Amino acid sequence: MKLCFIVLFSSLCATMATADTVGTWPFQPEEDTFEDSAALDLSYLNEEVAGQSGFVGRSPDGASFVRGDGTPIRFWAVNTDVARKGLDELRQHARFLAKRGVNMVRLHGQIALQGQAGSQIAAIDLAERDRLWQLVAAMKEEGIYTTFSPYYPHAVQTETAQDWGVPRDSGGLTGLIYFEPALQEAYKNWLRETLIPVNPYTGLALKDDPSLAIVQMQNEDSLLFWTFGGIKGHEASLLGTLFGQFLEKKYGSLAVARDAWNWSEAPGPIDGMQDDWDKGVIALSDIWYLTSDGDVGSAEVRLRDQAQFLTETMREWHAEIARFLRDDIGARQLFNAGNWRTADDVAMDDLERYAYTAGDVIGVNRYVSALHEGEHQGWAIVAGDVFREDGLLTRPLDLPTTLRQPVGHPYMISETLWVPPMWQQSEGPILMAAYQALTGMDISYWFSIDETQWSPPQSANGYLPSVGKWEVATPQQIGAFPAAALIFRLGLIDEALPVVIEHRSLDDLWSRAGPLVVARQGYDPNRDFSLRETDLLSRFLGASQVSAYSFLVGPVQVAFGSETPDFIHPELEGLVDSENRVVTSLTRQLIWDWGQGVVTLDAPRAQGVLGALSARPRIELQDVTFDSKAPYASVVVVPLDGEPIARSSRLLVQIGSIARPTGWRASPVQHEGGPALVVEEFGGAPWQVDTIEMSLAVRNPGLSQATALDANGMAMGAVEVSRAGGSLTLNLPSGALYVLLK
Repeated sequence: MKLCFIVLFSSLCATMATADTVGTWPFQPEEDTFEDSAALDLSYLNEEVAGQSGFVGRSPDGASFVRGDGTPIRFWAVNTDVARKGLDELRQHARFLAKRGVNMVRLHGQIALQGQAGSQIAAIDLAERDRLWQLVAAMKEEGIYTTFSPYYPHAVQTETAQDWGVPRDSGGLTGLIYFEPALQEAYKNWLRETLIPVNPYTGLALKDDPSLAIVQMQNEDSLLFWTFGGIKGHEASLLGTLFGQFLEKKYGSLAVARDAWNWSEAPGPIDGMQDDWDKGVIALSDIWYLTSDGDVGSAEVRLRDQAQFLTETMREWHAEIARFLRDDIGARQLFNAGNWRTADDVAMDDLERYAYTAGDVIGVNRYVSALHEGEHQGWAIVAGDVFREDGLLTRPLDLPTTLRQPVGHPYMISETLWVPPMWQQSEGPILMAAYQALTGMDISYWFSIDETQWSPPQSANGYLPSVGKWEVATPQQIGAFPAAALIFRLGLIDEALPVVIEHRSLDDLWSRAGPLVVARQGYDPNRDFSLRETDLLSRFLGASQVSAYSFLVGPVQVAFGSETPDFIHPELEGLVDSENRVVTSLTRQLIWDWGQGVVTLDAPRAQGVLGALSARPRIELQDVTFDSKAPYASVVVVPLDGEPIARSSRLLVQIGSIARPTGWRASPVQHEGGPALVVEEFGGAPWQVDTIEMSLAVRNPGLSQATALDANGMAMGAVEVSRAGGSLTLNLPSGALYVLLK
């Protein structure tokens, strides 16, 4: 039976398939012209002007965000690079984002001047500042706030660093911002020259503009990561001098410190350093010795002091920048110190996050990916690449929100993405929205958008024959934003009470003792090429004293500098069924069956199914029944009028499956880690979206009609429905991402 019996556009029946069709449909959306007649437009969720009630602040308990008038606010966010296209494109881009529920963007930039011979270390890139100005202005008009990240040490060009004279001897700039005086003073000038001048597009200096909500000090830098070993020569000696000063302050003298260490020498010192006690230059060991695997030998006390020194060095610099922004510049934005990880997150993650508590917001970058090996594996997909499609739904501890949240601070994930060629992606926004809401995680920024509107499969850099990896404006990621934004921003999934609150003294941190619940080390497909094969799940499960699946039950929190007894919720153990591989949230609204790869959302205002429905072809929730044998699907039902599904007069059905480039072809191959696939053809535009065979029954006595909507929320045509026993039943159409029930 045809589903499109009323045709509003002549091409509708060509793109909407019949219920028994198996295959794909091409995703070729028209340019969104933002018609008032759109049936799906979430821009009403945003303020008319971002920051109209004042600067974003923290709630009374410090743990979440409020608007200037004290009203709680949640942010659905993306990273964007569209500022490079100019103000007109930015304004269109802002409307596109607001329509899909976005109210925060992040500019991951590099404000220091590069690419000009003889550039001075304190100079800023005026073109980059102008792009930031334009971005803030365009987003503000659509009620979208901005986060600004001004410095990325990995991306400072070698020639630029040579002109600066920083570093003198080290392999790069990583870690130097925490102790190198010339770089620190230059950094302060970058902030002065960026935040104090008046933005010509708004008439306000950025420091005075409440639509600039968060300043992030830097991207992906730490003294606790493997890059620590790159500190050499002059910089290593400078850091050793600071270590000596730290020891004198802690012990009263270097002689007392040496006795406390039992005269131990530094195991594996960086750059071959040796202690010079007479000059007060004390060697630091390679970061490996601070990890769980490190051989401390007789140097346990020494290494404990090194862990404290490195952590407090970072924390003190974060505190100084927070003070500088507030007192010297007069900026009232919230401050995030960083977003990176450590060489061993079992032993040192709490050290990193504690160092961030000198600021307002805690941060981290976490992606979801699977095996991908090839010449350009960090940024492009080409023929011959080897990969796996083992989606997240059978490995829930890789969910980016499985994080220990420091008490009293908002937490943001400043970069995340379900990274291709793992094509099971449409689950991502829904999972993030649901589990962020459950655990009180405050922002996740999807990475990244390079196009003003939708992005087709295309070359990773414009000329290499390939498909790019770092693009979220696809049918199965931004296409899943509307329901996700509603779930998270309106709290359609309830936030749970904490299930674990661990209290850790600072001495616990310096000794690097494992915490009660260990978060699995985040996978970064740019750098951790072999992590999927070597970072065994059993290590993290074994390191936790309380089930690692606690992160999927409710908030897992940590209080630093506290010796209060730990709290473990009495219901926690009964909600983690490791034998059957099922974990249930404390609210009972989320159930993750990782044995079968299925997640269900079952709340009064959000119900849906994600995953391998062939394993569970009929799922009956409190108001919606899903019947399907789809090998993979992501279908959710949420109200557009705020009412419970059982009595809502306008419901959104959001349909997600798998999208691959046209012409994509892969075949099985053997890999040392097990069965895998090899890319034979990477394909190109347009996206081909898998059709889902599914019937939906919604128990709501007031519903009578269904309309298929295109990617821009415009009505395409009616979908046939039937009513029986108080339920409205329909088959999901092909060729549509959304259906409106009225």
